[in-house]
Amino acid sequence: MDKVKYWEFINENGEFELEDPQKSSYLYFPIANEAGLMSSITPTLNGDIKSGQNTFLLLPVSAEDLHNTRSSRNFWINIKGYGPWSVSGNSPMQIGYTFRENSPEKVKLEAGFLWHKITRENSDLGIKAEVLNFAPADNHKVELMKVSITNTGEDTKTIVPTAAIPIYGRSADNLRDHRHVTSLLHRIKTTDNGVVVKPTLSFDERGHKINNVIYSVLGVEENGENPIGFFPEVEEFIGEGGNLECPEAVFCNKEPYAKPGDMFEGYEAIGAIRFKEVELLAGETKTFIVMMAINEDGDETENRVLISKYGSLEKIDRALDECKKYWDNKLKRPEFETGDEKFDKWMKWINLQPILRRIYGCSFLPHHDYGRGGRGWRDLWQDCLALLMMEPDEVRKLLYNNYAGVRIDGSNATIIGSKPGEFIADRNNIARIWMDHGAWPFLTTKLYLDLSGDLNFLLEEQEYFKDRLASRCSDFDETWTIEEGNKLKTFEGKTYKGTILEHILIQHLTPFFNVGMHNNIRLEGADWNDGLDMAPERGESVAFTALYGSNLIEFAKILKELKKRYSVNEIELAEEMLLLLDSLSSPINYDSVEDKVNLLNKYFNSCKSKISGRKVNVSIDELSMI
Repeated sequence: MDKVKYWEFINENGEFELEDPQKSSYLYFPIANEAGLMSSITPTLNGDIKSGQNTFLLLPVSAEDLHNTRSSRNFWINIKGYGPWSVSGNSPMQIGYTFRENSPEKVKLEAGFLWHKITRENSDLGIKAEVLNFAPADNHKVELMKVSITNTGEDTKTIVPTAAIPIYGRSADNLRDHRHVTSLLHRIKTTDNGVVVKPTLSFDERGHKINNVIYSVLGVEENGENPIGFFPEVEEFIGEGGNLECPEAVFCNKEPYAKPGDMFEGYEAIGAIRFKEVELLAGETKTFIVMMAINEDGDETENRVLISKYGSLEKIDRALDECKKYWDNKLKRPEFETGDEKFDKWMKWINLQPILRRIYGCSFLPHHDYGRGGRGWRDLWQDCLALLMMEPDEVRKLLYNNYAGVRIDGSNATIIGSKPGEFIADRNNIARIWMDHGAWPFLTTKLYLDLSGDLNFLLEEQEYFKDRLASRCSDFDETWTIEEGNKLKTFEGKTYKGTILEHILIQHLTPFFNVGMHNNIRLEGADWNDGLDMAPERGESVAFTALYGSNLIEFAKILKELKKRYSVNEIELAEEMLLLLDSLSSPINYDSVEDKVNLLNKYFNSCKSKISGRKVNVSIDELSMI
């Protein structure tokens, strides 16, 4: 077995390299942009490309698929006098090199923010390939791939280049649910530059809907010249008995059967693009550009824009420079100087993690193969914690938007939309609440207040979320319909707004009264600790009882500072909330579980469907002393 090789930084920007990366079976790298493209890529160019749960361009993969599936971003050259050679190493002969002591192929990985380059050189053949992948820092959901082939030998070589990238083009659900049926829905078209797939329907958990999403694999030569033909169907490309690592079209050097403007229906698709035969002189390099794009708007002119923008050597190099500058600028702060240069460079990558988490959510990297995408409630507030250090100007707006997800019963929406402040009713009506959810917004907001001194933020008014779930998700509001929208209304039908301060308070008051038999806050759902989330009825949390208590103490201090700084003596609260401020009116016995639960249920009944909209003034002095 070869001695294990380790990665090392190669410059001050945190860029690194690794020899023989293909010998790490679970190694992959993220490629993404803020337009919403999410990719993963391995040293053998495996991985996937998607913009969401229902829009995968490449076959969805989990960690085990990285080394098991044959589906990859492959690019072949058929070398006259030798035969096929894969720039990704995905041919039978090259795979066999993995355990050969004196392999003729040397592979090196180089990567930075957020670009990935593989260099593969075969000394026996006198050929070298550099494959660079990145997503441009703009509004296009496209992964760009620059393939440079160099003749490192002494004699001229004749090569036939073929890009071969399978187009999955549908929801991750369809891996096992209607995989064949959804291939029948594929409508495949060849253009001047590549293969375009637009399924007629989306066939997933959302139902059967007209599809507008276009999936494309496009290619041009370095000077902008178009390909000479295509093999757009997997069956025809691999041939009978062939596969993606040994495709008949490449190994038999077949002529492409599809020309621009051809149409195909009902097949698994592949962006198999044939370029014209090339003669490479000794030392000469030829470059090809491949674009893998998702267009969710159904705009068929988008591909022409991509070709115009990235379709030459000069243009793709410019896009790479812009990508590097964008991420370097994004990650300038916070800076770390510890005396350990390697650690300081590594911390640049730690700065990137919160951004990647915001882009990828919980579900879209091979080791994060759970859920159906997007972010959860805690993620919203954790993202803000990171942004407080990296992009503080945006945090106030994000915090404000996030509070729109709080319900008047102290719980919160659990399905987060893609837009800031967008929260969606649980279409499955799963009655579940995580007991810790109310604690995190205050902690994040407090850090913002500590750093900014912006106490006026607490007096901003925000809406409340409303759906069918009620009473901290233990009941249903049978009067609510989806047509009413997801905003809490008054009895008069107006959207109710309360201060951020009110939102924070209700998130802490309802848990305080929601106790179990030992008078600690009930566990409810708690997937922050999967060993305990099976105890929603009798489970209690000592840890979060203490945390909520600590938050209330800190909240009281903030109220006193609000009064001191702005001479605010009273705050407005929803009239119904006075029930939970019992010590101001009719104090109950806090040692009695029954009394606390009964009071909470009384409050739940008062706001199950709508609220009065009336507000009352409460003394800051009295409130902070409760």
